[in-house]
Amino acid sequence: MNFFRTIILTTLGLSVAHASTGAYDNILNSEKLQLSRADHIIAEHMVNMVKFTEKGYINQEILTKVLNESEKSKNFAFFVPWLKSIQHISKINGTSDFITYCRQYTTRKETLPFERVLERLAGNYCRERTLESIGRDIDKTKTLSDEATLFIQENLKFFLTKKNKKNFAYFVQSQSDKPEILKKLSQEVTTYSVRHEIVPSQEVLQDILINEQITKLIQDKGFNPLQHQNVFYAEYGKLIELGYKAIDSKDANEKKIKDHYHFLKNYLELNQDHLPVGLCLTRMNDFAKSVFRNGYKDLSRDIFKFIVKKNNKEIQEDALFFYLWTYLSLNEFKDAQKLANQFNLIKKSTSIVDPRLKFWIAYIHEELNEKSDAIALYENIIVNHPLSYYGIMSTKKLQVLKPDSQFISFYTTNGAIAQAPVGLELKNLDDDHISSLIRLKAWSKIDNARFLKLELKRLNNHSMPALLVKYPTDKQQLVKSDLHLINAKIIQTSQNYLGTFRYLYEVLDKKEVLFNRSLLEVLYPKPYIEVLSKALKKDPLDPIVVLSLIRQESVFNPLARSPVGARGLMQLMPATARRLKRSVRDKHLVNPEINIELGTKYFKGLVKRYDGNLVYVLSAYNAGESRVERWKNLYFDTDATILKNIEAIPFLETRNYVKLIFRNIFFYKLLINEKQDVVDPRELNQIFDVKLGFNK
Repeated sequence: MNFFRTIILTTLGLSVAHASTGAYDNILNSEKLQLSRADHIIAEHMVNMVKFTEKGYINQEILTKVLNESEKSKNFAFFVPWLKSIQHISKINGTSDFITYCRQYTTRKETLPFERVLERLAGNYCRERTLESIGRDIDKTKTLSDEATLFIQENLKFFLTKKNKKNFAYFVQSQSDKPEILKKLSQEVTTYSVRHEIVPSQEVLQDILINEQITKLIQDKGFNPLQHQNVFYAEYGKLIELGYKAIDSKDANEKKIKDHYHFLKNYLELNQDHLPVGLCLTRMNDFAKSVFRNGYKDLSRDIFKFIVKKNNKEIQEDALFFYLWTYLSLNEFKDAQKLANQFNLIKKSTSIVDPRLKFWIAYIHEELNEKSDAIALYENIIVNHPLSYYGIMSTKKLQVLKPDSQFISFYTTNGAIAQAPVGLELKNLDDDHISSLIRLKAWSKIDNARFLKLELKRLNNHSMPALLVKYPTDKQQLVKSDLHLINAKIIQTSQNYLGTFRYLYEVLDKKEVLFNRSLLEVLYPKPYIEVLSKALKKDPLDPIVVLSLIRQESVFNPLARSPVGARGLMQLMPATARRLKRSVRDKHLVNPEINIELGTKYFKGLVKRYDGNLVYVLSAYNAGESRVERWKNLYFDTDATILKNIEAIPFLETRNYVKLIFRNIFFYKLLINEKQDVVDPRELNQIFDVKLGFNK
């Protein structure tokens, strides 16, 4: 990578470093990082222990066993104090002893995420046992001791707002036949609630004695602000549905739809203090899209304008894009530019978050022959959104507008995905960090998403900062990126591809991972490629296209099942599978070979039906053939570019699905490209071109 290009990328805020995942092998395959069978078993037992503790039931046999096992394992030793606490709490008998021991849990001491969760669990369990003990004492003495009253006072913030509120409600209910005790409890609840302006749960309120103070609090705050809001939102939803019915009715006309819109707008403005405004504007935005797609462009523009002027962060850029799209889709580029200028989008285009909006502003520049502005914005998209569909399409645009652009080689093997040494050294990983990585491997292997997330937080908030100080400042970003990729690869060793992708996209959003070959190899793995190649051995269909589809459909999970019943790697509906092969049963669809055999057969049928148009093929695979036939008549334009036809897909899910599969195809083709220096635009174009419609 030359000096000029390095300066450009650094200026635009994207660091570029190069490493291959193979370079991590010496760390990942180190004997120090291997998960033993004993630690695997401890992890399973620990998950069960946490479940038991949350339910308030402790199996002493499992507790003793996991405690003994953890004491022998350096990797699970940090669980020992918590396990001993649970063991101690489970054996306490007297209320005074409970109260004394539980007092340590009234204030937070732990700062690390995993330890904090364990501390909270122990506190909840201790308070639950203490309430039970106080209840038994009341049954014996018919009084509430001062010590017990003080305990309740100290823990009301947990009893009224936290995990223990159901247990406390049951405790209050059990005192309903003891007037003096109920009066005392009611006073404590009222005093705390009024002081902190917290309305108790309805379960507690139905048993305590209600006085003027608590009544006024309820009147001021309401039982549940969200419940109050939901009443207004439900009515808003009914108005939206009436609007859709007006669009779909046989006697639909612009005036009728416009009347519904004005009624909806007035309702929102009159009741906005009682409505979730972001959600309401989002639904109105969807309504406006439907209005436009049904041919009422002027009315749709009025609605989009109203939404944009609300300046709501949740929906602003999406509404701006579709407002622009009402002009772009009709090739009214000058009017689109006027609109962009009206909302100052041209001047602030580089600060726009949504790459789609940014891309189409660049497109406007290009169509109006403002090439330098278009080029600058396309280059900005590549750097700030390198993994997006629009980053790829921006590179495609630069091939035509500026063939000698430094950014054309950004994605190629002489650019951002070239190979170079890893910055991390195994010798700098301390014992605590290694133990945390082994636990990460264990949580991934037993597929426990909750513990996986907690361990990642512990690694990134505790282990990583302690390690980075061992490296010079100019090397820390590279080492941080290496650490994230090692975490991701450990998760992926258990075929937990979904967990891997979620983690990497999260740290990518924080700009903590460098864009390089190592990242791409983890994000675009190739499981089942041999099965695919075998299934398509005598067929011209590229296995990479199907691999890209599988990544999107099931994230390589052969057991995946959708809410509507689609199954396996290629998410086949059982009825579709039986149409392709009568003897197949539902249980067969979790078999990768069978699923791929039938899935590719169905996919090839779609390719034939739509004459190789990949936009139609993928849309039909996702949304159904009947919908695509309808869309061809209503929304798709055979003379338009593929870019425009993809944006014209009316279903958000299908639209994103098609874009993401095109993106997947590009990166897979990029990674399997063996050339070390692809700078010729004609050669680079081969990476984009999949013969099924990516050449327009």
